[in-house]
Amino acid sequence: MKNVQPFYYIIALAAIFMLAGAYILVMQLIPVPEQTGVTVEPQGLDEGGALYDLWFSSAEIYDLSVDHNLTGILFSTDEKMISLLDQERKLRWDKGFSTAPKQAKLSSCGNYVVTGTEGGLLYFTSTDREITWEKEGPPIEHVAIAPNANWVAAARVDEEDHYYVEFYDRDGDLKWVLESGPVKNLYLTSEYLEQASVFYTHIQEEQPVFTAVNLEGEELWSYESRQLAAVSRHGSRMAASDSKNLIVYDSQGQILWEEELPFEPQTVMFNPQNYNRLLVYGNQEGADENLYYYDLTDELLWNKRVADGSLFSFTADGQYIVCSSWRHYREDYTQMKILDRQGVEVNNWEVAMRVEKLVKSGHPHLVVVAGEDGYIDLINLEPLLAETDTDLATVPIYNPVSTEKRADVVKVPLYFIDENSNLVPVTRAINDPDDPIQAAVEELVRGPARGSALYRTIPQKDASIEVEFIEEKGRLRLELPSELAELSGIAQSTTALDSLVLTVSYFSEVEEIVLTVDGEPLEEFGEDLAIKQPLSPHRWEKPVYIPVMSGNRYYLKMQEAASESDEKADLQHLVEQTLIACRVLPFVPSNLELIDLRISREQIQINLNDSFKRIFPEKVGEQEKLQAELMLDALFLTVFENSRVQRVEVLVEGEKWDSPAGYPSLGRFHHRPYFINPEQ
Repeated sequence: MKNVQPFYYIIALAAIFMLAGAYILVMQLIPVPEQTGVTVEPQGLDEGGALYDLWFSSAEIYDLSVDHNLTGILFSTDEKMISLLDQERKLRWDKGFSTAPKQAKLSSCGNYVVTGTEGGLLYFTSTDREITWEKEGPPIEHVAIAPNANWVAAARVDEEDHYYVEFYDRDGDLKWVLESGPVKNLYLTSEYLEQASVFYTHIQEEQPVFTAVNLEGEELWSYESRQLAAVSRHGSRMAASDSKNLIVYDSQGQILWEEELPFEPQTVMFNPQNYNRLLVYGNQEGADENLYYYDLTDELLWNKRVADGSLFSFTADGQYIVCSSWRHYREDYTQMKILDRQGVEVNNWEVAMRVEKLVKSGHPHLVVVAGEDGYIDLINLEPLLAETDTDLATVPIYNPVSTEKRADVVKVPLYFIDENSNLVPVTRAINDPDDPIQAAVEELVRGPARGSALYRTIPQKDASIEVEFIEEKGRLRLELPSELAELSGIAQSTTALDSLVLTVSYFSEVEEIVLTVDGEPLEEFGEDLAIKQPLSPHRWEKPVYIPVMSGNRYYLKMQEAASESDEKADLQHLVEQTLIACRVLPFVPSNLELIDLRISREQIQINLNDSFKRIFPEKVGEQEKLQAELMLDALFLTVFENSRVQRVEVLVEGEKWDSPAGYPSLGRFHHRPYFINPEQ
């Protein structure tokens, strides 16, 4: 008998794979009714397990979307399919349509999907497939989904070239329809500012118009000849372009900053943790710089030249920028780079594919890329970032709340500003316990500690402020140098004044504050900031403790509860405000929610959903421990300061849960005094 050579087996096996692939491709190209679709149900943990590799079918990816925690990867292809993968790229399910699903979005919370097809089907489903609805109509050009998936927006165009925007709630109920011109982009913001909004650019009389609409379908504002270019993660900042002009707005539509660029911007991105930082890229002929990084208070931080056609993504903490380009590199290879916050290249490597899409998420070290031939991959930045040097590597990312007290030491909160211009209290031990108010003011003038990632509020570091306190009247007089009282700019004046007032308000014996220059009370502080004296010290009524990030450091800050009525400012609402702010942080799941508060005379239990456990990974390091401390400090202090209970604990889905060894306890007794953001 003649022996069969081994290479015949290889040829036969290859032929079998080719036939199987051809069969799958043909089946996917067969039109299916959009009302039903073809669905592959989610695999169980013991089913399948193969990576969903699209090299074989060479599909073109239309849209690529991930949730904040990167638990899911959603994409749509020219094979008239949408597919949902998990973080290991294992297929959870897919669905076919009769026309191309050009738009497919996964909500930031990771629980819902919305898709719009060329045939006009708006398809909404939860990722577990338990909630699904469909709406038919004219072709869909854009879809948007709110981060918590409470709202969905779609832009359509009918056969007579009538354009309009539709707005639905999560249940599929149509809330309103607005006529528009051709829509170029469409955004839905989160609930972070207590009021989500719809933003879009549409064309009217051949000119772009940037428009903002509230949830009731009422136009808030619009700007002609301006195209929306970027929206910060929670909608507090928007950037629009007018040819080579870039304009930044706040959430109320007020212009904050404007800059003329040397090119028309193609990519504009807000830093995910510092919305006062803005990355701008555009094509620039020759060797001129085409990547600019702005601080909206200090303007240009740096610029540099990168390859034309580059794609960009921030890391979740906003400390690094990932850049990719293949157009001017070797064919079928992409060059990837990591830039630090100074624009310095700290690492580079090659990827054996043409990266056409680069998407960011809140995952600390994973970036998702997709190639033109349909391949999707995850890049682990952790070993690449481990090779970088940082001047803050030895500084802890957070100093937890302290209750330590010594009889011979006076500790006072001093108010400095972070990268986002938040006033942040930092507890510092002062040197003169016999005159603590004078010592506190002097320490405020000295400024924040080196490596704190905070900034001084009093510009003149050698300014001399004389303190006189009349105890029987509770009157504090601050004699200011003339240059401090003549600061330019309303923002700088307000920051300096507020930091002074908040710092001295710590002393309960102070009942009124008078600012003087040459012994005369001021009527204005700085430029155009009218004040009515005497000033009252600030006493917190319903403080909410909010985590903020500056550089690679975390801090707690206090703010008055946002409420329209006393009924809304109950304890549950205050805790929910803290959770909304916590979800801004890169390590907090975006679907973390308060189920309820369980209140008794002895304690209050904060009942959170199961996603809370993700803040406590099994592999505990110093960073993970401090992140958990920050989260718990914010929750516990918000409850303690707005109730009379002496103990608070956190439940998960109504049950007590023990965090892994090495993490702080999920229960705490109230101790006074306590010190937030203590300097080490």
